[in-house]
Amino acid sequence: MTVKTLFAPAERATPEQVEHDAQVLAQAGIVDHITHVIPSILMVLNKERQVVYSNQRLQEFLDVSPDHDVLGLRPGEILDCIHSTNGCGGCGTTEFCSQCGAVKAILKSQDEQVGVEAECRITTQSGKALEFNVWASPYHCGDSDFTIFTIIDIHNEKRRQALEQTFFHDMANVLMAITGHSKLLEMPHDEEEAVHSIEAIRMASKELTSEIWCHRKLLQAEHGELEVELKPGINSLVLVNELRTLCSERKLELDSNSEEFELTTDRTLLFRVLFNMVKNANEAAALDETVTISCRREDDTGIFSVHNPNYMPRPVQLQVFQRSFTTKGTGHGVGSYSMRLFGETFLKGKVGFSTSEQTGTTFYIAVPLEYPG
Repeated sequence: MTVKTLFAPAERATPEQVEHDAQVLAQAGIVDHITHVIPSILMVLNKERQVVYSNQRLQEFLDVSPDHDVLGLRPGEILDCIHSTNGCGGCGTTEFCSQCGAVKAILKSQDEQVGVEAECRITTQSGKALEFNVWASPYHCGDSDFTIFTIIDIHNEKRRQALEQTFFHDMANVLMAITGHSKLLEMPHDEEEAVHSIEAIRMASKELTSEIWCHRKLLQAEHGELEVELKPGINSLVLVNELRTLCSERKLELDSNSEEFELTTDRTLLFRVLFNMVKNANEAAALDETVTISCRREDDTGIFSVHNPNYMPRPVQLQVFQRSFTTKGTGHGVGSYSMRLFGETFLKGKVGFSTSEQTGTTFYIAVPLEYPG
């Protein structure tokens, strides 16, 4: 009986068939010819996408002993993908898997009998972000068809791209603004113009400091070195209105139903999460469209949300919190990822969104009024 899934087939080979395939490959000498030659992670998969052979590089990447058994597992299960335990058949069978570069490469290679290269982003069960280049190639041995699946870790390259193309680009824009207003102050001017330029320089300097802080904190968070700095008595409306002042170049409305309350949390981390929500909303909205921010209290939780009137397509919904995923081109894609990393891992809250063609898109963070622990 065929099991219906949301993407790839769920069916698996029996343990006996997996063991048989492993023996076929061993007898063909594939271990001697490949293991010591290829410096990347290598797995050989059967037609059900299960591992029947893997090289030592996989053990080194997983930091496990040589006797660690991955036989019969699928790649996402071995790499601890957050979606690998969902669905009716594990790795490859959920709706999220329909956007996975790894499973799509494997399926295309099997269907068309061609080599396929792709990028793959995985969030692990512990929240760690993995980024790979993957290759899937057909391989025929005896009377069996296999897929040679190789992986190279590219997360350092992705971090460098984000730093060069996002951070440096943003910094250049801010520094240009500071330079421009500084030059205006050197020219003949009236007092009102001088006050305007001084305020513009002050705001640009504040944004520059904020961007440097954010990238530093993101690196600390990913290395497990970030320390939460709790501040009591944070006023919800003061926080939101400070954000509206910082984002004054676009129309940011305060929802009329917003509520005033106080909470104890890391103020700078929470502010950064909200800033990224507003930044994303502004990028999604047209210049004449309104972005709305709100805050309200539900029992012992404070909920902050940012709404824009546009719908988020389903493929974007499935990937929006993955590191390096972006709709804006190479080098972007850490804003939404950092929202969830800061908001859930360090603020102990919940970050999510809702979207529809009728009402648009709302991102939210729900944080405890009193930081737990």
